[in-house]
Amino acid sequence: MEQALDRRAEALDTLDGGTFDVMVVGGGINGAVSALALAAHGLSVALVERNDFGSGTSQESSCMVWGGFKYLESRDLKLVAGLCDSRNRLASAYPTRLVETRFMAALDRGAPFPPWFAALGAVAYWGLGRLATQPPRHRSAATIERLEPSVDTSMVRGGIEYSDYLLVDNDARFVSELAIGSTRHGATIANRVEVLDAEPGVGGWQIAMRDRVAGRDLEATARVMVNAGGPDVPVVGELLGAITEHRLVFSKGIHLVVPRITDSGRILAFFDDDERLFYVLPMGERSVIGTTDTPVDDPQVTVTAEDRAFLLEQINARIDRGTPLGEADVIAERCGVRALVVPPGGSAEGRDWTELSREHAVEVDATLGVVSVLGGKLSDCLNVGEEVVEAAAACGLSGRRPVRRWYGEPGRTARRRYDERAADLQLAPGVIADLWRRQGMRAFAALDLMTTDRSLGEPMGPLVPLTEAEVRVMADHEWIVEADDFLRRRTILAQVERAEDLAADPAVARALEILKIA
Repeated sequence: MEQALDRRAEALDTLDGGTFDVMVVGGGINGAVSALALAAHGLSVALVERNDFGSGTSQESSCMVWGGFKYLESRDLKLVAGLCDSRNRLASAYPTRLVETRFMAALDRGAPFPPWFAALGAVAYWGLGRLATQPPRHRSAATIERLEPSVDTSMVRGGIEYSDYLLVDNDARFVSELAIGSTRHGATIANRVEVLDAEPGVGGWQIAMRDRVAGRDLEATARVMVNAGGPDVPVVGELLGAITEHRLVFSKGIHLVVPRITDSGRILAFFDDDERLFYVLPMGERSVIGTTDTPVDDPQVTVTAEDRAFLLEQINARIDRGTPLGEADVIAERCGVRALVVPPGGSAEGRDWTELSREHAVEVDATLGVVSVLGGKLSDCLNVGEEVVEAAAACGLSGRRPVRRWYGEPGRTARRRYDERAADLQLAPGVIADLWRRQGMRAFAALDLMTTDRSLGEPMGPLVPLTEAEVRVMADHEWIVEADDFLRRRTILAQVERAEDLAADPAVARALEILKIA
């Protein structure tokens, strides 16, 4: 990983002793989109993340980009309409990274709503989403049985089929790509850099940091601090002396990755015994079951035996599988917290946990020069970025309006040039599509390598569908420092394959060798 380390080392050198308009603390979805938006608006930006980009809450989601159908239960139409608008913007801007996916919600006798009422809700949801997806359909139990034979319809009264969007790769990769994308606008980003201290002064914030890889101490100055610490916003806020008026409470959610339950490509939706929605989602050749919704005080959470048993019990009661799923079928687990925003003077006491707001809040302390981002969803990230730009302006930082849209995939002209070059190399259609989706303009560098050596354009192995050319490009451009950065976040390999199988696979070993990871 010599070139990748050089790129990161260059970023650390720029960071050390540097003076910036904005220092963003936190490399999850809020921090990544903030850095991208601020840099695209002409501000000098630094982003530091204590671990890896997207390594906290942002790597534990359901990978759905949706308008929040279930929030119709609490009649929060404004929230749903806003999330649908954000969803539509993301889907339009990232047409290869997001795919419209059909949901099949099977309503049994324990569901809180009859099918006809749910169908009305689906039509309302479609309308709030400006009819941007395929229309919803009411489905009888017999039709569900025909379309989704894996569903046990013996207790199903009927259901609905509707559309939302799903990330083709994974949430953490989407986040890291936003962070890396900010560098094209001049941002300086560094993973595994921890903020140790920050003091306001006449020339701006004096920030002391440490590179957690080499132990190097770093210092920088910034006029404005953006606290995008996710669940750790209160911790970062205490360090900055900027306590937010909104507060956070935490909801733990888990997912279990198991062998594929349905091969239809649909997302299956069910109500559990507590009348809360959970899903069976596709991830590669596997299925992901979840999520749960459990109040916790500490954002550091793990999957417990009780969590695992609950989800397995719920899914086994609702699918028609010869052998029930057991713990031995669990290939991987996902576990994180949602940071839910409680407004000033508000309380979470006595409320159904699922009714707490999934909206984000952006607070500005113009006197200190601190912007704090609380809560939010991946679906709503573009609004977060734009609100942070406005908050920076309230702190005296006036950027410039971007000439082009500040987010999104490369345009059609670039894609056409790429397709023509890839066709000349006679690459497999799947390789062509996957390489462009994951790498964008960096895909041209992979094509250059393949032109020199055609063997670099072949998938590396059954467990590693990436080409060696792409892994080399990742080594040069994706800030990969540890094995999990590659296996868990830049790809989904650690989620869809067992750890022992990855450890024994020669293609995985070769990829880590290219990345210079022992």
